Amino acid sequence: MSRRNHPTRAPRSSRSGPSGPPGRQFGTRLTAYAPQLGPIVAIPGVMVVLALVLAGPELSNTASQFLSTADWSQSQTWASLLFKCGLSALSFLPVVVAGYVAHGVAGRPAIVPAAVGGLAAAGVQGGALAGLAAGVFAGLLTLAFQRVTVPPRWHGLTSTWLFPLVTTVAGVFLIIGVVGALLNLLCGWLHGQLAGLQFENTVATGLLLGAMACADLGGMITKTAIGFGAVELSGDDPTRFSTLNMTMMAAVIAAGMVPALALPLATVVRRGLFTEGERSYAKTGWLFGAAFLPEGAVPFALADPLRVIPASMAGGAVTGALVMILGPTSKAPYGGVFALGDTGRPLLFLLAVAGGVLTTTVLTVALKSVRFTAPAGVTGPALTAGA
Repeated sequence: MSRRNHPTRAPRSSRSGPSGPPGRQFGTRLTAYAPQLGPIVAIPGVMVVLALVLAGPELSNTASQFLSTADWSQSQTWASLLFKCGLSALSFLPVVVAGYVAHGVAGRPAIVPAAVGGLAAAGVQGGALAGLAAGVFAGLLTLAFQRVTVPPRWHGLTSTWLFPLVTTVAGVFLIIGVVGALLNLLCGWLHGQLAGLQFENTVATGLLLGAMACADLGGMITKTAIGFGAVELSGDDPTRFSTLNMTMMAAVIAAGMVPALALPLATVVRRGLFTEGERSYAKTGWLFGAAFLPEGAVPFALADPLRVIPASMAGGAVTGALVMILGPTSKAPYGGVFALGDTGRPLLFLLAVAGGVLTTTVLTVALKSVRFTAPAGVTGPALTAGA
C-alpha cells in the first residue's frame, strides 16, 4: 500500500477530537469547555467574598435593605451590590455550562436549546450538573436531527425553527419533568432519612449531611442539606436554638467548604495531574471554600466528574462526621470562615474542615493517578482568574 494514502485518515474536522474510542472522543468534547469556566466562576465568587469582607456574613440578611435605600456613600451598600450580583451570576452557571457543553457536542445550532434547558435547570435548582445534563441532551438531539434528510425546500424551516424548537421543548421537559422530579423525590427521601437518623445516630447524620453538601456543588441536594440544618435556626434569640440543630448546621457548612479548598490544594500536591488552567484558577478558587460556596469546585468537577465528585463527597462526609463528634456549632447557615464569630468551638470546626480537605485531596490525587491521561483542556485556553 502506498504511503501517500495515509494522510486521508486524518480527522475530518476540528471538532472530531483526539483519536481513540468513540466514548473517549465524546468525553473529550464534553470537557473541552472546562478552561473557559474559570473566570466565569471566579469573578462572581470573588465579588461575594469581597462583600463578606466589607460587611460581614450578616450581609445575606441585610443586602436587600441596603440596596433599597441606595445610600452609595456607605460601604455596606457597595458590599450589598457585590453580594447580590455575585450570587446572581453564580445562579446563571447552569445556563453557561449547558451552552458550552452543547457547543462542544454539536456546534452552534445546539447552543440556544441548551441555554433554555440550562434556565430550566436553574429553575429547578439543579445546579451545574443539571446544566451539564441539559447541554448533553441538546447536543445529542441536535446531532440526531442533523442526520435527518428533508426536502431542500424545507431545509431552512426545519434547521432554523422546527428542529431547534423540538430540541428545546424536549430538553426543558427532560430537566423539569424528569431530572427535577427525580431530584425532588431523592431530596424528599433524604430529608425523611435525616429526620429519623438525627435522633438515632448523630455520626451517621453527619456523614449523610456532609456527603449531601458536596454531592452537586450548590444544587438541590446541597440546598436540601442546608435547609435541613437551618430549619430550627430562626428567630432573634439564638439562646433558644437547639444544640443538635446548630451542630448539624455546622456540619453542613464545614462539609460544603471542603471541595473548593481541597481541589486547589491537590493542584499544589500534584501539579502534573491538572491543566495549566486548573492550576491558575486554583489561585483564587480556594476563596470559595473559605466563604462556603461549593460552586467553587465546579470547574474541577465538570472537567473530571467521575473522580472529583466522589472524592469531594467522601471528604464532606468525613468532615460532617467529625463535626458531630467534636461538637462545634453554628447559628447561621452562611459565611464559612467569615462567620466564625457565630461558630461555637471554632478551632474544632476548622479541625473538622481540615480532616475533610485532606481526605478529598488524597482521594483526588489517587483517583487521578490511576490510568491517568492528559485532561482535555491541556491544549485549550488557560483559565485567567488569579493568574
